[in-house]
Amino acid sequence: MKGGALIVVGEDYGEGASVIQERTHAYALKSTMLMLDPRPELSNMVRIVEHGFRLSEVSNMPALLELRIRTCHVRGSFECKDNVAPAISTRNLLEQPADFDYTRLAHPPVTFRHEKLKVEQRVPAARAYIAEHKLNELFDGRRDDVGLIVQGGLYNSLIRALQMYGLADAFGDAEIPILALNVTFPLVPDEITEFCLGKRAVMILEEGQPDFIEQDILTSLRRRDVNTPVHGKDMLSAAGEYTVEVMAAGLEKFCARYLPETDIEIGKAWRQGNAARREQVAAQLSDPLPPRPPNFCIGCPERPVFSALKQAQRDAGPVHIAADIGCHSFGTFEPFSFGHSILGYGMSLASRAGVSPVMNRRVLAVMGDGGFWHNGLLTGVQSALFNGDDAVLVIFKNGYTSATGTQEIISTPDEEVKENAPQKNLSLVDRDTTIEKTLEGLGVQWMRKVHTYHVEKVRKVFDEAFSTEFDGLKVIIAEGECQLERQRRIRPWIAGLLREGKRVERVRYGVDEDVCTGDHACIRLSGCPTLTLKDNPDPLKVDPVATVIDGCVGCGLCGENAHAATLCPSFYRAELIRNPNWHERLIGQLRAGLLRLLRSA
Repeated sequence: MKGGALIVVGEDYGEGASVIQERTHAYALKSTMLMLDPRPELSNMVRIVEHGFRLSEVSNMPALLELRIRTCHVRGSFECKDNVAPAISTRNLLEQPADFDYTRLAHPPVTFRHEKLKVEQRVPAARAYIAEHKLNELFDGRRDDVGLIVQGGLYNSLIRALQMYGLADAFGDAEIPILALNVTFPLVPDEITEFCLGKRAVMILEEGQPDFIEQDILTSLRRRDVNTPVHGKDMLSAAGEYTVEVMAAGLEKFCARYLPETDIEIGKAWRQGNAARREQVAAQLSDPLPPRPPNFCIGCPERPVFSALKQAQRDAGPVHIAADIGCHSFGTFEPFSFGHSILGYGMSLASRAGVSPVMNRRVLAVMGDGGFWHNGLLTGVQSALFNGDDAVLVIFKNGYTSATGTQEIISTPDEEVKENAPQKNLSLVDRDTTIEKTLEGLGVQWMRKVHTYHVEKVRKVFDEAFSTEFDGLKVIIAEGECQLERQRRIRPWIAGLLREGKRVERVRYGVDEDVCTGDHACIRLSGCPTLTLKDNPDPLKVDPVATVIDGCVGCGLCGENAHAATLCPSFYRAELIRNPNWHERLIGQLRAGLLRLLRSA
């Protein structure tokens, strides 16, 4: 590689991360890529970014910059430098292509030479730069007979844990020397050796497993005949997030063994108090609190499809479902619990191919339109058509790559369509037919389009797909615009209508508590956060009744489910009108007067 390349990786071991940091570390080791994990302090993070580019240039290796969630939430200030215009950009175009250099290609026999260069030149150059510019930080401590080595991203949590034992003050000055690794690969053996020499013991705080850093340090020390005792996973948890409490538990063991004269009773009391409070809360509950995993947004157009699928399986029987990456992954949670596998983004139809040959029933693959364009079109649809697979594919056509922030894709409705739509509150994804035309061009012969909120129609399409005699790929395109993106469009539109004094109609759904039987089948078929329970107003009835709370966006799924599954007719639809017309005001006054008469009677 020529020049510097810095790849920013946003991930974390905990905080609900979908890709935990240990995977990137392993990738960096295997691919011999620089791994930066900056100490969470803004000026230091800026410094590491700047040196990251230079380190990449010096070593001819790409650099991975890991930004954990807690690191990204750090506040403060830093001094900026003036921007430097790049020599090559869209404004400064190259007149001629680069010279041909066979040694820069990535295939044999050139790759064998690259493997030698990694060991002989690139890693040594990186280590020399790290040492020369002191990218890793050494924080002195009064008790220099012991030491702590920590990944840079965990430094703030470590300081907090030391504070709980009186081993650090509020300004971060610790009693024990700390080596903060802003660069976790490659490590600098001379730097590690110098830190460990003369110490009675050193503890390594490395999140994730396997313990890459700990093994590397132990190997380096033993080869140099440095016998300083090194602890890590033997005193800390082998896996999981290294929170302040987890670190504190390991520090407690370390201090008890090597600093027995240190008074750490304050820290012990803090940990014991936390444990006692958890026990007290647990004792007050009849059952443990259920977990609260993420879920579909209120009004998400994908929830109705899973409601319809739940009803369809009552006729077709249980179906193997290959799930996929995306918002529809939430269908794996209750109340749906759909999905036997999640292989990769757009890989559901491909992973289904490994199951279909041994299943007596047709297998269902679920895919979003983002996954369809990312991988599903080639590895899934093309392969299934080529092999003549008898499978069912549902494509959620919500118009965006919604799970990662509603990025636009090739089948996103055009801005002109959104701008000129007379009713901006309606779904607009049906205006773009790129997916349908692509499938037809590939040769898909069985294709059905349904609006996701029409639960009964969706259920019938599922029934047809599972029972039809057609032997081949069957594609169901479920249309319904992403609710997040839809709300972003209609809220300013509604606010503008209200400012102009124009009529605005808003739909809400509710439950007639006198009719509700307390069966709660509607909740089991929906899972909408706004459809919940409240105490039964009838003192002669024990079961709580269903209720629709604030937050309802009026998607109508609850009523659709009640109709499709033939549930109790307790749902009602209300139209809330602001700035009504004169005849609507008149009708409203007549209705109110009639209701007053009926009440008095």
